[in-house]
Amino acid sequence: MNSQIFGVECIVSKSNSAIVKISKLLNKKERKQAELFTLDGVKLFSEAYNFGAKIKHVILNENVDFDKEILEKIHNLKNKGTNILCVNEAVFSKLTEENAPQGIITVCQFLSNHRFNATSVRVGVDEKVMILESVRDPGNIGAIIRNAAAFGIDRLIFTSDCSDIYSQKVLRATMGAIFKVRIDIVSDLSHIIFELKAQGRRVIATTLSENSLKLRCDVITAKDVFVIGNEGHGVSLTVVEHADETLFIPMCESTESLNASVAAAIIMWELYNL
Repeated sequence: MNSQIFGVECIVSKSNSAIVKISKLLNKKERKQAELFTLDGVKLFSEAYNFGAKIKHVILNENVDFDKEILEKIHNLKNKGTNILCVNEAVFSKLTEENAPQGIITVCQFLSNHRFNATSVRVGVDEKVMILESVRDPGNIGAIIRNAAAFGIDRLIFTSDCSDIYSQKVLRATMGAIFKVRIDIVSDLSHIIFELKAQGRRVIATTLSENSLKLRCDVITAKDVFVIGNEGHGVSLTVVEHADETLFIPMCESTESLNASVAAAIIMWELYNL
């Protein structure tokens, strides 16, 4: 049906050249090379459209019907030059990692509010900022991005060994928040910390040490930048040495640590309520 609505042929071959290129975007290296990524599902399609993302392709499962609002958005994109592809069930399955796909995949250019390989970071006077060092779990990355949007964190700084922000698992976990938060991905975190300190920011590593501050609203300010560390090893010793302070989140003695996304959410909530 979708091929009739949009006046295109239904693609039935998995070896179709366009399908082969799009399927490669499930791989991080291919995404980076093409500077394109895929979004799976109706919600993320609408978020990309509303954000004004540069949408290159929209792939539709021929067997799935969409409501009037979604069809209008697709027609608008088609009129502006976006490539609309309709495919059968077998071809669509090659392009998705979802267990229950909704029949629409969006191919976007990397977003304008995300910077890769940033060598310098200059933050706005009123920006709230958080750093993630070596956070590898895509569910944690996605949840942290979602929490940042919910609690008014303006900018996230990720080290380059964090999980890829455009992986399907991360995008799914963000629930559309990927469009709402500025993200800088950096390779030299020590340099970035020095830059932030030169801009009048206090950098605080979240780790328990002898002189660590106990998280309370009266010991932090909106200008503080917090570093959340790797799930297994925490914040690196190098970052601890460069930080102005260390801080811990009080909890029951029988509990060793918190999940990275939970720890980030608690700190974000405190910042939100300042």
